[in-house]
Amino acid sequence: MKRVLFSFVLLTCLFFTNSFASEWITGTYINQDKNGVFKEIVFCEDGKAFPGAGHRTYKVIQKNNEKYIVLNSSGTFTFKLSKDKKQLIAADNFTKSWATKSSLVLDSSRKDTCNW
Repeated sequence: MKRVLFSFVLLTCLFFTNSFASEWITGTYINQDKNGVFKEIVFCEDGKAFPGAGHRTYKVIQKNNEKYIVLNSSGTFTFKLSKDKKQLIAADNFTKSWATKSSLVLDSSRKDTCNW
């Protein structure tokens, strides 16, 4: 009986751990707005990002069946993530004013890393 109970608890824990695992984006996104604060942003797993001005953090949130990237870098920048994960679009006025008036596009040829 103890084995059955232990197996059930273990499977339940694994299910919930996988259900709530963090989701990350990776890659280098190039700013299409030449006047934006960031020329590019490198995103890595574990919530690491490098927007060209030191190490930063980000998180992926889901709202109304859409995913958003929230980057903390001398302010909170919020981007809507395209379904194919190849484009970040400014999702609020602060991000449009400071980060990009257009979007950031994934450069799949770049292989930058976050080494911290």
